[in-house]
Amino acid sequence: MSDMDVYKLLGSRAAKRRDELGLTQAEVARQIGLSRASLANLETGRQKILLHHVYKLAAALKVDSVLDLIPKTFAFETAPVNFVRSDVNDRQKAVIEDFVRRAGKRKS
Repeated sequence: MSDMDVYKLLGSRAAKRRDELGLTQAEVARQIGLSRASLANLETGRQKILLHHVYKLAAALKVDSVLDLIPKTFAFETAPVNFVRSDVNDRQKAVIEDFVRRAGKRKS
């Protein structure tokens, strides 16, 4: 699975849930602090999403956990998290890597 495949899966799950709730892209975008066009790009996997926006998206879509929006299992073609030129400190890096590792091991 490529890195962008994760974003496509997240986007399609978000779009499906938004439709289930009968919400427009504009309504959800307003709740998470993005433009409608950005949400449209997120839903089609053409745009990456910041982690804090994933949490806001999960709240707007009334899901129990951000994990409900990401694939239950996945295997990256390369390392799952790239920290090159990042302001992430070692503790934050460990937390993020642990989150990705645990999310990738969930059962369907």
